[in-house]
Amino acid sequence: MDGFEFFGFTLEDANRVFAEILKKGQFAELYFEFTERVNVSFEDDIVKIAKTSQSGGVGVRVVEGETTGYAYCESFDLKSIIKTGKFASSIASQRNTLTFPVNFSEVKGLSLYSASLILKDFRLQERVKLLKEITGLAYRHSDLIKRADASISDKVKKIFIVNSDGQYGFDTRPFVSLSLSVVAERDGKREFGRSGFAKRGGYELINGDILKNVSDKACKKAIQNLDAKPAPAGVMPVVLGAGESGVLIHESVGHPLEADFIRKKSSAYTGRVGEKVASSLCTIVDDGTIPGNTGSLNFDDELTITEKTVLIEKGILKTFMTDKLNAKAVGIPLTGNGRRESFQYNPIPRMRVTYMDRGEDNPEDIIKSVKKGILCLSFAGGQVDIASGDFVFVPDESFFIENGEVKYPVKNLTLIGNGPDVLTKVDMVGHDLKFSSGNWICGKGQAVPVGIGMPTVRIAEITVGGAEV
Repeated sequence: MDGFEFFGFTLEDANRVFAEILKKGQFAELYFEFTERVNVSFEDDIVKIAKTSQSGGVGVRVVEGETTGYAYCESFDLKSIIKTGKFASSIASQRNTLTFPVNFSEVKGLSLYSASLILKDFRLQERVKLLKEITGLAYRHSDLIKRADASISDKVKKIFIVNSDGQYGFDTRPFVSLSLSVVAERDGKREFGRSGFAKRGGYELINGDILKNVSDKACKKAIQNLDAKPAPAGVMPVVLGAGESGVLIHESVGHPLEADFIRKKSSAYTGRVGEKVASSLCTIVDDGTIPGNTGSLNFDDELTITEKTVLIEKGILKTFMTDKLNAKAVGIPLTGNGRRESFQYNPIPRMRVTYMDRGEDNPEDIIKSVKKGILCLSFAGGQVDIASGDFVFVPDESFFIENGEVKYPVKNLTLIGNGPDVLTKVDMVGHDLKFSSGNWICGKGQAVPVGIGMPTVRIAEITVGGAEV
């Protein structure tokens, strides 16, 4: 432990903090964070925003039983950290001090991403060049594209965590996000299209193929919606396309499987481990170990090394996603899902990369099996009730299927159903598992990047809200 420091804070300093704030029966944790960011946006063919920023601080968590005290300071100064820690430890009901010093050992996480680009300088022109290139691709895609706006954001977050159990660890977490929105217009009718890309890395990861792929997707959405018809309403088969459709699994199934909802008994899956909760074709996974994925972590925000967690296996509920507090309360193993938005927040169970695993069906055969139904390729958003599992989702790229053929694009539709119920109606699962483009941010009181994935899947029947035909 000799010689280690984080912006001047040492492991010896950690012992000083713990000696000042800890009481018998308590656990304490210091979460240090320093983040550098660059944001550039390009609108109407000019640079609208170009900025860099830095932020940092320390979150101090003190836990006694199921009670948590949390406070943070925007300083790495020892006196400030002790003062912050004393506020967090005011929850203590016992007054006997523990024995110090703590002997520390390092937690060495996985190696899932690299931070080759540390933000040492702004390099504005390099980012502007990328944005000019992608908006130029959009305008050249079709004369129907009348506007293209793009933005790029990248950051490097340095993390240091040390706790009173004698563990410490350091991680450098890079993140880059590219987004493009376009407007297509014909005969006075306007439609929008959006696409993006995100990965754990720096902007040097963005190449010509990625720019073209993002541009083509956004332009295709906007242009095809110019010809979109109102979607039919009723109960019918729905095919979920590979990749972005995984957001339906994330929202309707993933959140109810987070252990804080299980502990509070507010999830539709409470007390159902070992039960059949889905079609035998359904295996649902949350994986924190996929290299470069935005939801992956070398270790979580509590120093638990991440893993691949099978939540539902061939329709049988196996386990839940846990952080330390809720794993202990529910009596199940740690899975490495303790996450937080920043040092200003307490860790809670959060998804990492959540997906339905691949099946054996040919995606083309899944389409051909539908006499009358809907194909959904991507979603604009949705809502889910954790307790009941009821959901409403809004697709932003959908098509009408008739007699096994994709006929025409449709719009202004919603998917209405119940997560546990819908999983029992999955009757075909493709072998084409695909992960999303990476630009998904999950909000649960805190915003964190997540990954989603899905093969092509057929739901035998689901309620489609659309136009009466």
